Amino acid sequence: MEDEEELVILYKHFIEATGLDAVSFTNPLLVLEHFKTNKDKFSLVITNLRTPGMCGLELTNKIKELNDSVKIFLITAFDTADLENNSSCQYAIIDKALQKPINFLI
Repeated sequence: MEDEEELVILYKHFIEATGLDAVSFTNPLLVLEHFKTNKDKFSLVITNLRTPGMCGLELTNKIKELNDSVKIFLITAFDTADLENNSSCQYAIIDKALQKPINFLI
């Protein structure tokens, strides 16, 4: 889940190039709606920290309530070390924080 359409296309293309299936959204409410009806079909959700309509942290917690085995990667333009010390982030259930820009060549 990313609010910038160009990045959604880039992330989806990269994931599909690895041989995995990917579904992409720019609206967190649509993500949640889709996930509710397909919660057992996903092993990974990648979302941005700041998204329109719902914070990425709130989205991750709602997804984990539906399927606690799904992995959550949170993308942010902020320093990921700052997330660990941020009290609003401590309640979130994320597996990995990724800082923009993301290097897909790793």
